[in-house]
Amino acid sequence: MRLGVLDVGSNTVHLLVVDAHRGGHPDPMRSEKTQLRLAEQIEAGRLTGAGTNRLVRAVARAKATAALAGCDELLAFATSALRDAENSPAVLARVRAETGVDLQLLSGQDEARYTFLAVRRWYGWSAGRLLVLDIGGGSLELATGRDEDPDVALSVPLGAGRLTRQRLTGDPPRAA
Repeated sequence: MRLGVLDVGSNTVHLLVVDAHRGGHPDPMRSEKTQLRLAEQIEAGRLTGAGTNRLVRAVARAKATAALAGCDELLAFATSALRDAENSPAVLARVRAETGVDLQLLSGQDEARYTFLAVRRWYGWSAGRLLVLDIGGGSLELATGRDEDPDVALSVPLGAGRLTRQRLTGDPPRAA
């Protein structure tokens, strides 16, 4: 099965096309990233109209690319920036109405869990206990465990872009 996975993060919209079959290693066929920096388009807790417009265009392009690549299915997820935006239900509804893509909002815990599952699948059981840290633009996901599912999976608002915007307000940054 050819599968498209669309990841809408705080900084980029990433489409990964893979050939996948149950129990086997997915073979990457294509990867395409669009830098949107959605987190920088959030004002007063809401994704701006301009940010929403850019998101709709990026999702439409990714859907067209997935179709050209022969994807049987497109799985689409949104993470920290949209998770934190107060108007995310309206933004997701607009994306669905204008592109036909049902963008699913992942909780921070699910994002950490899925990252852990991907690492477990990649490294296998011989890797033993894993500690997985995924530093994104808006959040940091942490997960640990020995089995298929992590014992602990959590997300904290310590992404690289978020911390840069909050802590490094000058260019160059002040020594303090």
